[in-house]
Amino acid sequence: MLALFIFALISLAAASPFLDVPVENRSINEIYEAALKENKTLRVAWGGDVQASGSGIRHYFENRFPGIKLDLSLDLSKYLDAEIDRQYKKTNGLDEFADVAVLQSLHDFPRWKAEGRLLPYKVSQWNDIYSKFVDEEGAYTGLYIFSFGSTVYNPTYYRDPDAIPTTYPDFLKPQFFRRIVLTYPNDDDAILFLFTLIVQKYGWGFMDSLAKQQVTWVRGTATPSILGGDNSTTNPLSISFASSSAFASGVSSKMSQDVYMAWPQTGAIFARAQAPETAKLFMNYLMDDQWQDVVGERIFATRKSFDRFGVFKQKNMDPLKYFQFMSNRTDVESWRGQFESVVGPPQGPNPNQEF
Repeated sequence: MLALFIFALISLAAASPFLDVPVENRSINEIYEAALKENKTLRVAWGGDVQASGSGIRHYFENRFPGIKLDLSLDLSKYLDAEIDRQYKKTNGLDEFADVAVLQSLHDFPRWKAEGRLLPYKVSQWNDIYSKFVDEEGAYTGLYIFSFGSTVYNPTYYRDPDAIPTTYPDFLKPQFFRRIVLTYPNDDDAILFLFTLIVQKYGWGFMDSLAKQQVTWVRGTATPSILGGDNSTTNPLSISFASSSAFASGVSSKMSQDVYMAWPQTGAIFARAQAPETAKLFMNYLMDDQWQDVVGERIFATRKSFDRFGVFKQKNMDPLKYFQFMSNRTDVESWRGQFESVVGPPQGPNPNQEF
């Protein structure tokens, strides 16, 4: 019996690549040297809805590591995960379209792990990352925090900070009539979750009242901020609660005092990666102090030493709820359909084609 038990343990260890994965102990320069010797182009699927998102990481990474070739595919996460799965099936599992995926579609990562498609890897900063933001066996890693729900506004039109809305009913005041620009909740799952939280708190009557404000609905989470920062006299749009100000000029933001959402943008290396050492370099760089400083303006972080405001200490936000929401696809699609019945189907081109 003991012999059978020992044999079973040995077989399990041989079958699973996720047992006892060590934390990376090489310096980032040593990984860089290994990547140079590998001499392959790194393919990255980078979830985002504005070109500046991809150009930023490309600029910093390629300047930090000369000689490393980066092929970064920027698109909405819901398109990239579909392309990854399509390529996997098309090649009978021999290729994944990308070596690394960095996406907001958090439900994909446990599935890919269960299908044996992810390379277990723990970046050198592993012990500084909140354990709830990583797969304990190293299949995927929460890289940095995004959030939606704060008020993004054009300070040219709103000079008194105390007059800026901090709760969603504040947006129903007459002074914001035809001024509000929001991302379609039925086009982006993170915004969908934000609106789900709002309706759960205020009911569908809030959406009916919001519609009376003659909101402008757009595709892309950066789009409202970009449009709101336009000081043209013909542009009435100037305020939003469903947008990111990270890639827009001419706007300011104010933290919400209401419910809002946040999540760890998550990354993983595919087991079939054509450039595994370069993939490890990329993952380590995303957690490196230099890149964490760049994204640190977002206030929260998955790394404890960069988490300025305490992502787990917020009374109106739970950074783990979005993953739970995304994992129930039946509920996600149900909410999407309900919101679409209110705001209509998303109109307009892919935002990456405009900004």
